[in-house]
Amino acid sequence: MGLLENAAEWLESQRIRELSVPIVYQRRDGETLNIPATLGRTLFRAENEYGVTIRTETRDFLIAAEDLPDDPERGDVILHAGIRYEVLAPNGEAVWRWSGTGRILRRIHTKEIGGA
Repeated sequence: MGLLENAAEWLESQRIRELSVPIVYQRRDGETLNIPATLGRTLFRAENEYGVTIRTETRDFLIAAEDLPDDPERGDVILHAGIRYEVLAPNGEAVWRWSGTGRILRRIHTKEIGGA
């Protein structure tokens, strides 16, 4: 393993140890996973038919690919701190994307949908 791969592995271990919170990931089929995630946000911008820019902010959860081996899907739910978040993104955007290099971390976009 090269220097950059070692550094990326070390950074990922630090993210999990220092920045992650426990969540419950619920698939639409009922499967649940108790895994760590790091909180984030994304600001989406789109113009409506009148030329007005609409801004939408999502609560993001950054999850290691090894902790969530199957791709997230619209309609999955994340439970964190007594709040439910539905996996979705505005304007037809993808509900998740790779974050960083090496495809080891998924950034999942969600919207708060109420209490647990």
